[in-house]
This record gives sequence, structure tokens and C-alpha cells, in this order.
Amino acid sequence: MRRFPILFCGLIASAMVSPAAAQSNDGSLAGTREVGLFATARYLSKEYSVEDGRSGFGGNFVMASHFRSHLAVQGGLGIAYSRQEGTYYKPPLFTFTPTLSLILQGSTASDFQPYALVGAGYEFVRFTHPRCDCDQSRSLGIGNVGLGIRKMFADRRALRFEVTSQLGKGGPAFSVSTGASLFVGGPRGLVRKPRPIPPERVRTEPPVTVPSTQPQPTTPARPPQAQPITPPATSPRSTTLPPLLVGPPGKVLVTIDGTQVDFNKATWRNDAEPLLDELVVDLTSDAGQRVKISIEGHTDNIGADAANMAIGLDRARAIREYLISQGISSDRLEIRSAGEGSPVAPNTTALGRQQNRRIIIRKEN
Repeated sequence: MRRFPILFCGLIASAMVSPAAAQSNDGSLAGTREVGLFATARYLSKEYSVEDGRSGFGGNFVMASHFRSHLAVQGGLGIAYSRQEGTYYKPPLFTFTPTLSLILQGSTASDFQPYALVGAGYEFVRFTHPRCDCDQSRSLGIGNVGLGIRKMFADRRALRFEVTSQLGKGGPAFSVSTGASLFVGGPRGLVRKPRPIPPERVRTEPPVTVPSTQPQPTTPARPPQAQPITPPATSPRSTTLPPLLVGPPGKVLVTIDGTQVDFNKATWRNDAEPLLDELVVDLTSDAGQRVKISIEGHTDNIGADAANMAIGLDRARAIREYLISQGISSDRLEIRSAGEGSPVAPNTTALGRQQNRRIIIRKEN
């Protein structure tokens, strides 16, 4: 047991080494430290337990340093309690499990972040021996492997669920942990959120010049003469459709392709907005105000049919709300979803699925 404080302090110091500072806010956890506290259910190793007393429960405290967007080092201390009642050991039985692990994690620009961990540590066991009714202890080296997932629910907080196995010479122990963690340090914003529906913006119209209405002086010496009535000067309204809107019903006006649509989300990315703004200018022109359009959302084949129909409709609805915010009347906009039913590329590759995630805007009259 004398090695326990030295080992635990060493692994915590390793986990708290200052990682390299992140260069920019790219949605990565690089440059941050993570502190977590989890509730744990434990299936004990047969090295120090028996068949009718192998379940335990407790908690786990972890500290991690995220050196790269996909790489972190984590130190942890798990404590579990087992009654062991009616077995060779009298209650209680405690396990203390310090570990140091390497975390390989999925894309940290996403809300859901899967990860795997591999490392090593020690298992310290304290129990009461029935013959002498005295406390005794055991220790053994272990390997620590596992899988988990992290769900960001705020900019610097996350929920975690983790399944690990502690591998020792007397057979493995298994732990299931769930809890919350907090991030400190690093860039100001950790998770790069998809761009929401843009806020309302007021279209600025060109200033209108009002012609002068001051009366012109007349010469009293000249006799009055009837002057022809001249109608006020007005700028003629254009009746010619902008080039983008010229064409028969069903013409595709704008296509927002898969590189501009987020997977499994209804929002679009920044580079699609200029296409929509150009369409707004044409639809609010004098001739374009009589044109009606339809907005159709498409998805790939990942997920259930009903879910894909719903997300396709959400994508179309997001476009409609943006156009309404720019001054387009809602009765000129129709939305629909094709779901995964109209692919333009095979769904068997990532590139094909990206091409199938799209939004198509058509002229309806």
C-alpha cells in the first residue's frame, strides 16, 4: 500500500501537465483539461472475490489533458465497495484502482464524441479476514481498456458514459461508469456549433428622391396662357424577369449541395448564404414578386425512412424561414421533403451520401 500514494500522485501530475495551447477556436478540445466525477457499477475480479459476492458499486474521479483534438492522457482513481456477505471475506471489501490511460477520441467538433482508452494501473484491495477478524490488503498490476462516449451539453460541460475492463492475472474486472465532466483552459469556445438560421436582417432600399413641388414664378406682364398638363414623372416598373427567374415552371433556381448541408441537421453552412441572398434580390424585384417557388429537402439513406423524411422537411423549413425574414411572402413559398427517395449518387460511399444531402429550390409558375 505504500506505493499507492506515489503512483496516484504521479498519474495525476501527468494528467495535469499543461497541454499545448490551441491555435484557434476550431471546435477542438485541444489545449483543455477535463475533470470528471462518475458513479460506477463494478463486477470484481475473481482474484480477490468469489462467485456469490462479485458485484460492487462506487465512484470514479478522473483528470485529463487534451493534447490534440484526437488525443488525451487521463489519470483516474476508482473506488468500489462490495459486501461479500456469506463468502470467504466478511464485509466490507474495498477496491482502490488508480490508472493512467491514453484516450483516442472521435471528432471533437461534434456534440457526440466516441472514444477508446488504453492504459495501466494498480488494484489495491482491503478486506476483513474471517480467521483473525483483522484488516488485510492485496495489490496487483492491471491493464485498463475501454470504450466510451462524451455528449457536450454546454460549451464547457459534458456527460460521459464509459465501459472499461481492468485486466489482471486472476481474471478481469468490469466497470460501467456514467457522470459529468468539466473543461478548463483552452480556447474560449470548445464546441463549434452549426450555424443557426440567420437572424432577421432588414433589406436596405435605395433612397427615394422626391421631385421639388415649389411653384415656378410667373411674369405678371404676360397674359395668362393655358399650359398643357404634364403628368408627374414616375420611374416605369420593370416587367422583365431577372435572368435567374427566366424559365418554365419546375426550373431549378438554386441547389444547396451536400458540402453546404450539415449531416443529420437542418441548418446550412456559411457558404450557402450568398446563393440565398442572390435569390432574395431577384424575388423582391418588381417582376420577380409574382414568382412562386418550392423548396425540397433531400437526405442520404442513413437512418430510418420516417426520420429522413422529417429532417428533409426541417431543412426545407429552415430555408423558408430565412426567405420570409428577408421579406418574401410566405404564400409564395412551398416546402416538401423527398427524404432518401431521390438519390443522385450511390449511398454506398461517403462521397455519394454527401451528394444526396441537398436542398433544391424550383420555380413553380
